[in-house]
Amino acid sequence: MNQWIQYLQDSPLFEGLTEAELMPVLNMSKVQYLKDKDRLFWEGDEKKSFYVLGKGTILISKLTENGDESLINVLGEGEIFPHTGFFQKFPYPGTATAKKEVVVLAIPIEGFEAFFREKPDLAFKIIQVMDGKIVYLQKKLNEVLSLNVESRLKSTFSYLKDVQGQVIQLTHQELGNIIGASRETVSRQLKKWEHDGIVDVKKDRIIIQEEEYFKEQP
Repeated sequence: MNQWIQYLQDSPLFEGLTEAELMPVLNMSKVQYLKDKDRLFWEGDEKKSFYVLGKGTILISKLTENGDESLINVLGEGEIFPHTGFFQKFPYPGTATAKKEVVVLAIPIEGFEAFFREKPDLAFKIIQVMDGKIVYLQKKLNEVLSLNVESRLKSTFSYLKDVQGQVIQLTHQELGNIIGASRETVSRQLKKWEHDGIVDVKKDRIIIQEEEYFKEQP
């Protein structure tokens, strides 16, 4: 089966649709290849497509009032993004940057609108997808406001483990941007975890050694 069809069928948005039903989506779409640090789109650009991430990691960031770039989300293989405004003409809400080599499937919004009109039951699925992302962002905001640095970093690693697997390919600065802490603070915490055998810190990646430590508590 085509890789992209499998990704679509595995997503909550297209779950239950057959390969034949999804072929119109695939036929209207285009595969794009990005190198490390390439921008897929910029915050404020006109939204013409949404994307399926087939390979690699995408970092989503926004500009703060001070003009700094704040990392707000990390996307893994199989994710569909951006998560809001599938049919609205609003611009992209953030900037999407490739982490290492990335392959995406670009689905044109205008073509998808026609596909959507033939399958109105997709509306509820879109609401579910958006609701799940809102819950995640609310949780992330609450963590920044209420938890200490170690707890915020631990929660972030729990999420990243599901996105990237056992090997976290983010810099200390990028991790700091996610949890609202300095690079130096993140480095100190990672050194402590490395001393305790929880992670193995390399130059360009962090390897999780104790996966149980980062499991979310019920």
